[in-house]
Amino acid sequence: MRYLLLSLLVLCGSVQLLAQTANPLEAQARSAIQAKGLEEEAVRERLKSRGIQIDALTPEQLIQLQPTIEGVLNEMEAEKNAEANPEAAENPAATGGEMPVSAPAQKTADTPVKATPATKKIEPPKTPTEIYGHQLFRNKDLAIFQTTSDVKPPDSYVLGVGDELTISVFGPSQFDSKFIINNEGYISPSQMPKIFLKGLTFGQAKALLRSRFSNFYRFAPEQFAVSISTARNILVNVFGEAVNVGSFNVSAANTAFNALVAAGGPTELGSVRNIKIIRGKETRNLDLYALINNPALQNEFYLENNDILHVPVAERIVAIGGAVRRAFKYELRSSENLNELLQFAGGLNANAYKEVIQVSRYVNDQQVLIDVNLKQLLDQKGNFTLLDGDLVLVREIPTAIENTASIQGAVALPGAYALSETPRLSDLLKKGGLRPESRTDLAFLLRTNPDSTRKLLQLNLDQVLPGSSEDLALQPRDLLTVYAKARYADRMSIRVMGAVRDTLPEYPFDPDSSITLARAILLAGGLRPDANGFGYILRTNPNNKKERDYLAVNISEALRQPDGRQNVRLRAWDEVRALSALDYTDVADVNVVGAVRNPGKYRYSPTLSLKDVLLLSGGLKLEAAQNRVDVYRVQFDNNKPTRTLAITVEVNEQLDINGGSAFRLQPFDEIVVRTVPDFELQEFVELNGEVLYPGRYALINDNEPLSSVIKRAGGLSPEADAHAATLYRTEQNKGFVVTRLDKALRNPSSPENHLLRGGDVINVPKYQHLVTIKAANTDLTQIFRTNVKNTGQISVAYNPGKRAGWYIKHYAGGFSKDANRSKVRVELPNGKVNRTKNVLGVIKIWPKVGKGGTVHVPIKKKKDAPIAKKDKKEFDWDKALTQILAVAGTAATITLAISALK
Repeated sequence: MRYLLLSLLVLCGSVQLLAQTANPLEAQARSAIQAKGLEEEAVRERLKSRGIQIDALTPEQLIQLQPTIEGVLNEMEAEKNAEANPEAAENPAATGGEMPVSAPAQKTADTPVKATPATKKIEPPKTPTEIYGHQLFRNKDLAIFQTTSDVKPPDSYVLGVGDELTISVFGPSQFDSKFIINNEGYISPSQMPKIFLKGLTFGQAKALLRSRFSNFYRFAPEQFAVSISTARNILVNVFGEAVNVGSFNVSAANTAFNALVAAGGPTELGSVRNIKIIRGKETRNLDLYALINNPALQNEFYLENNDILHVPVAERIVAIGGAVRRAFKYELRSSENLNELLQFAGGLNANAYKEVIQVSRYVNDQQVLIDVNLKQLLDQKGNFTLLDGDLVLVREIPTAIENTASIQGAVALPGAYALSETPRLSDLLKKGGLRPESRTDLAFLLRTNPDSTRKLLQLNLDQVLPGSSEDLALQPRDLLTVYAKARYADRMSIRVMGAVRDTLPEYPFDPDSSITLARAILLAGGLRPDANGFGYILRTNPNNKKERDYLAVNISEALRQPDGRQNVRLRAWDEVRALSALDYTDVADVNVVGAVRNPGKYRYSPTLSLKDVLLLSGGLKLEAAQNRVDVYRVQFDNNKPTRTLAITVEVNEQLDINGGSAFRLQPFDEIVVRTVPDFELQEFVELNGEVLYPGRYALINDNEPLSSVIKRAGGLSPEADAHAATLYRTEQNKGFVVTRLDKALRNPSSPENHLLRGGDVINVPKYQHLVTIKAANTDLTQIFRTNVKNTGQISVAYNPGKRAGWYIKHYAGGFSKDANRSKVRVELPNGKVNRTKNVLGVIKIWPKVGKGGTVHVPIKKKKDAPIAKKDKKEFDWDKALTQILAVAGTAATITLAISALK
């Protein structure tokens, strides 16, 4: 609702202030609606009935629909005023208001029209905002064909240079080939003269080709086929009021209508009746309405290369709404008027009021209303001239059927009957027909007076005889209601619930009935097997249903002795409730968990043993400990707190309790079958790469180290690079574990000698003699432009002891301007990453590069600014050298760091 108020403010020109003063403007809009005497919800519903979802509109759409929304508000205000003052609505002069000057009626010969002064602003009929025909392009009802496979051109298609034809002959002679019409306009089949096809229609070309080929091949007429395998492409130029203007390259299989689809169709101002196709000095007009009525006409408008489509502005637009089949705005030609407009709109609805059709028109800066008698106009075969901007409203027949009287209720044929054939009450009763259960001593006639007030008359139908004073004359909209006798009788019932085969939630009861307890049980199918034979009668006081008595009864006794004291007679509203023995029985389960195949709960029974439970649960698993079956039991003692007991038993292979124990299960026992300590199946690791015997190895110890498995695999091969070995752990998705296999083999007690877990994958690669440099952020592409173009990296020889800066300088041409030197890192084959160390944020200690390592140079972020000059002037060299010695420890590294700083 808040959006509705703000939307109305947009229409009032408050768009710019809306964001800043939403609440005051909302109050202003609400006051404006209240000033018109309207309700917000009613306004929303009226707009929705006109196809306007106010919550889904943008401000631009609101402004576009401003006339329609304002018209709805004015219309609702006028309706409210008309209800409050009907006389003023019928006679505007009675209000003392001015009457605008009416327009002269434009007509043809003897056109029956009447100019009616307008007492208020005339609103447009309920019509869409776009011109009829535009929706074909907005709704994508037409398509643009890209290839000939999308559409097969008809015989009217005009052939041109570039069209590809497939010619097939089958029968006594065989021929199948494709030909493209060349620039000279002909095709040249083998051993045949030239055949000129350019400018012919496809139908003419097929006849010509059949004639020419019949001179060289033998075939029946049905054994010769020609098809267009690929249509040529043409350039079409679209100008004027099209959504997209310009040149479009389309298949020649498209007609002018399809080409308009490529241009998005006409704009809101574009014509749909006078679209021009210009070919040199020749101009043809396209009428979209003619296409809608006869879609085959589009085949008459195929295009040629460099054809021009011009969409002019629509000249005469007339809207029509109300009781017509298709309310729209329509573009009319100069020779088309009211009759043609009605044809375009699909004709009148069955409830159209033909006596007066209203035309709203602007004349001399005033809006006037013209009444046209369409019925007389059609009888005289006349027409009414329409002007641009006219709004035609066809009203519906205003009044409902009133010359009837109706009968309803307990009658054979309820409904409305014409007063001309049913003038009196006796006639209405005769046509409606009373039923045997109808109450004839009492009926009601509801009469509607001319002033819409109502009067209720009570009648005795037994006294309504033809010619009697009780046989009233009926009036329009009289309603006679005849009730059934059952309406005035109390409906009493009884209920039979509980342990019976078919419960009776409600069974009819007659006060004179002799339904006894035994008979009620038999009506419900008898007692169920679980019934305990006893029950209650819940007796309700008929005069006060909140009062209830409980009568205990012996149902079994009542069934055995129908004449006995227990077989009492039931009363109205009694409820018989048979008790079930199940209601007095507690349900207990025994639960089994642990090393069994199907753990779960089982209903307790004194006959259920421990062996039974273990067998029902699928027996013991392989890892089950037969000597440790724990049973946890709840001990119940009257009026004392419960206690939990723990009992351990041992079972044999047959699941019998060892020692012949007299152990018995109790309700709510919890059985836990333990697992043998340290029970587990063998676990395996994968050993791949440069070992003598790679493959799958089982772990033979609980904590077998990495070096042990390598030793069992015969050790490393001569080409193995232990420094680059990797360890991947699948346990808990840990992933790669950084390791140094070379250290683990040299010193088995080293932390690098990892303890293996099942699922581990060890990969020992071959020795790598290369170092990879990622070249994206260096000047590498300036040196090795061809080799680095696609990969952005190069591989160079490994130089022991050299750091990342040395490789970039000697092999990559140094850093580029956007390289982030502080973030240079080296990734080793075993997953370890060495990063650049920054001393005081200025001096950089490049990371060491190992065999097979990769040097990465990231891009400098915008926030990474170079060191200011004043920082270099105030730099503490003594402190920097001290930190360098602490980190690097060698003169070579110090020299490298100082070089990087410079």
